[in-house]
Amino acid sequence: MNGQPLILVVEQSLHDLELLNSHLGILNFSCICTKQGVRSVILAQTHQPDLILLDMMLSNLSANQVIDDLKHDSKTATIPIIAVAPLTIAQDDDSTMLIGFDDCITKPYDFNQLEVVINRHITQLNS
Repeated sequence: MNGQPLILVVEQSLHDLELLNSHLGILNFSCICTKQGVRSVILAQTHQPDLILLDMMLSNLSANQVIDDLKHDSKTATIPIIAVAPLTIAQDDDSTMLIGFDDCITKPYDFNQLEVVINRHITQLNS
């Protein structure tokens, strides 16, 4: 997609989804967005994005099930998956909810943190 890194954004809140899509566009990333866990797996398999931002609080398919599906598919197994977690989960030192994720950012969104985390993973992919 026009040479820009492609990010799949999976966010339950439509407001946050639109906010992320807009902000990531400003940062020169292409985005595919969905509110549904099931659809996120299909989009990841079809488009093979460079990175996935995955809301931990999905309703129709748990984030852990999405990770399991993606990590067991050879087309998507190596795509970095960044957890988008409420601050309370991210601060829990023995949170088993974060197993399988490559990194974590918190809600409410800190766009500086978001940019740092995304750029770190995109840089690793390009090196």
